[in-house]
Amino acid sequence: MTNNSGPRLRILTQNMFMRPPLIKNNKSDWKDERLDYFIEHILDNYDVICLQEMFEFASSRRSRLFAAAEKLGFKFYVASQRQFPWNLAIDGGLVLLSRYPVVASDSFEYQRGIGPDWLAKKGVLYAKIAISKDDSNGALTHVHMFTTHTQASYGEVVITQPDVKRRLSQLFEFHNFMERVLPQHRAAGEAVLLTGDFNVDSRDHVLSDPSHVKHEREVEDGVETSDEGRAMMAILEGQGIDPKVLGPDNTDEFRGKITYVLHDALKERLGYHPVTFGNIVVDSKGAVLPRETVLTTKLDSEVMHSIDYVLWHNPDTADQKHGIIAELVDVGVVPNFTPDREFTQISDHYGVAAQVVFAFP
Repeated sequence: MTNNSGPRLRILTQNMFMRPPLIKNNKSDWKDERLDYFIEHILDNYDVICLQEMFEFASSRRSRLFAAAEKLGFKFYVASQRQFPWNLAIDGGLVLLSRYPVVASDSFEYQRGIGPDWLAKKGVLYAKIAISKDDSNGALTHVHMFTTHTQASYGEVVITQPDVKRRLSQLFEFHNFMERVLPQHRAAGEAVLLTGDFNVDSRDHVLSDPSHVKHEREVEDGVETSDEGRAMMAILEGQGIDPKVLGPDNTDEFRGKITYVLHDALKERLGYHPVTFGNIVVDSKGAVLPRETVLTTKLDSEVMHSIDYVLWHNPDTADQKHGIIAELVDVGVVPNFTPDREFTQISDHYGVAAQVVFAFP
């Protein structure tokens, strides 16, 4: 990077767990209180925020978020299309907020999900965000931001089960959406980020030292990638998969027409797949306990899943017409704990934060 730096783009992706009214896991989901905390303590720390499960259906919470965000300088947003009772669906729950101008946007609704996911019109949002060196210049480069939420699994996950295939087919729809919008909107050297709750657990949950440690450890046991995690990356890149991975009768390869080189930013930066959902703590006596119990179901409270992502694509940065270099310089999990509240963290998911810096010639 040169010393002539431009803006530093601070990015957050967060599943907000803001489901429609009357839906809760335990005593309360504390929806209004958590949204208040998010607006007061978290919102202003970022420049682009990608949210999942920020549902609009039968609630004014999304409108309240938009109003608060605008006061803090988020003048631009993209969101899932509103739904009505006669649609027999709720909205996809996706929101993308930006302080920087969104000069083009698009969205795509996936094939309807299986089980409870059938109700939500899940999909993917796209925003082309203009970046300039300062307020006096026009856009010199752009960041192409995607955020998504895909089919969930409930209980034990086996790669051959129907909900996994539906999830991977939705990720193939995501890839095809990229094939449509990126050639239309992206110039060489412009950064692409894929964010969201992909619901693909990249941890393989195999203990690396079972003779000495009987419980799963976040770092040591998170190095290897699960079969579904590898399939996710291959599908999003357009490489496709061996159809037999999903069962002997499956014939879908999910192979794209265009291939993209994608980097799992968390895995490459940390060297392991960090837990973003269902984390544990180990007390002084070695007992394994759930980290979060207010919002998370007992079934999911210790699953140690890595399902929230920032993926990065920018293979041709040297060809950027203005000579601007975009670099992902920092990425990490942000638990967004909420001390001294009735709830212990902002959501049942951890967030993922990243920073992109720009070097101007």
